[in-house]
Amino acid sequence: MAPAIDNPRLIGLEILLEWEKSHRKLNEILQNALVRFSYLPRQDRAFIKNLTEGTVERLLTLDHVLDSYSKVPSRKMKPLVRGVLRLSVYQLLFLSHVPPSAVCNEAVKMIRRKGAGGLSGFVNGVLRSIVRNMPDLSAIEDLSIKYSTPEWIVDRFCQEYGRDAAEKILQSFVGARPIFIRANQTRIGTDALCDILKDEGVEVRKELAFVAFSLPDMDYALEIRIKGGLEELKSFREGLFSVQDLSSMAVVALAAPNPGDRVLDICAAPGGKACHAAELLKGSGSVIARDVSYQKVALIQENRDRLGLSNLSAEVADARVFEPEAEEKADLVIADLPCSGLGVMGRKNDLKYRVRPEDINSLSDLQRQILENAVRYVKPGGRLVFSVCTLTREETREQSAFLKGFPTLTMLEDRLILPENNGPDGFYIAVFRKAVKGDEA
Repeated sequence: MAPAIDNPRLIGLEILLEWEKSHRKLNEILQNALVRFSYLPRQDRAFIKNLTEGTVERLLTLDHVLDSYSKVPSRKMKPLVRGVLRLSVYQLLFLSHVPPSAVCNEAVKMIRRKGAGGLSGFVNGVLRSIVRNMPDLSAIEDLSIKYSTPEWIVDRFCQEYGRDAAEKILQSFVGARPIFIRANQTRIGTDALCDILKDEGVEVRKELAFVAFSLPDMDYALEIRIKGGLEELKSFREGLFSVQDLSSMAVVALAAPNPGDRVLDICAAPGGKACHAAELLKGSGSVIARDVSYQKVALIQENRDRLGLSNLSAEVADARVFEPEAEEKADLVIADLPCSGLGVMGRKNDLKYRVRPEDINSLSDLQRQILENAVRYVKPGGRLVFSVCTLTREETREQSAFLKGFPTLTMLEDRLILPENNGPDGFYIAVFRKAVKGDEA
């Protein structure tokens, strides 16, 4: 990206083109760009984020609209033209505060700034046609196009949950997602945190519908709305809270660590659940948080240090490799395992384009390999919590059935949380107890 760029739309275009060319994760490219252009006003940086994330999130819908108004199919357009049109159509259809005339004019300027002025007439013509006869997206019946989700994912959801439920799930993945936080009760109470956040200009909602969402009651959970970045809040920098979805909080809440417990989190990065467990222990016991690389462990340590959790340690370890020294040492093992992530597509805008059907089986095999080790780390009378942020049968219920095959394990809890528009992400959580000697199998 040229450092002289200061036009938010042009920056958004560069991000989109790099994403399409490099196949890197959008979030990585976007965050790097926002750091490079940190001198821009907050409003411009927010617009860049909204524009790029929204365009990628609605990609299939945007291409469908382009194909309906252009003689040249979107897949045959030059990447530059396709990128400008995608960004522009997203603004026309989903950003009501942007005047259509401004969208068309800025699109022509972008094409010219990129040295392709000869194509400005084509771009302007397509956009003007759309403006004259705006499409009714609500009339689209194809769920894949309507919610910009690959057909194989739509088909899976329809087969496993029925069309109506599948549409509700898909609908929850587009548009803004709520921001939930977890009060760090080793440092502050929930009510006191609410007061501080309000003083910092943050909108806070405390009354959350846990029962309606099939979640345990978590009095440390809040929903917030914030205009700037989290790092701008003194309360965040001082470790008074963590950002964590309600479903993710529910994993540790259902596992219910007891004071003095020894907790082992075997796939812990970036550390949300390990830190949650350490907070619930209130300074007692210990939490060992592991992950496969130094980079991932560094993320855990960063969160631990910000929250001031002295009973949490982080170390590098491959969960696929059994560690004999840890056998039957943990009162609680947290196994939040690698998965397809199909329950959190609303927070990872490009995930749905990266995951493949064949990934499901390979991830399921990986999960079973890790779970076999996890079971051995639980001491008699201890608990194992298995969770994944996905909704496929192979990665959820079938894995619980696999765990039920261990004669020492008894299932205590089994919850499939479907994503909601203004509620939690999609998650599966199962809690097991390991028998002590003398228990019936």
